[in-house]
Amino acid sequence: KQFSLRDYLERALQLAEYERDENSVIVARVPNADGFYAQGDTVEAARHELADVIEGNVILALQLGFEIPTLPGIEVAEQDFVQAQAS
Repeated sequence: KQFSLRDYLERALQLAEYERDENSVIVARVPNADGFYAQGDTVEAARHELADVIEGNVILALQLGFEIPTLPGIEVAEQDFVQAQAS
């Protein structure tokens, strides 16, 4: 798979939604991206945790060969390894 992890992470954080739960904790999540959620005492803390979660989930998905959630504006393309080395 070929894509910019930095661009993917930035786009995911742009799409993130934040809300306060019944315990006054801020919950951050990326819609339509299973596993992309985190929480914190402030929006900034939740956003920071969310960034770590997204990066970890994407790296794990790449290692295990799982699908990476599709995000609007980011293309995750399959590319043959031999072809990638020739480019």
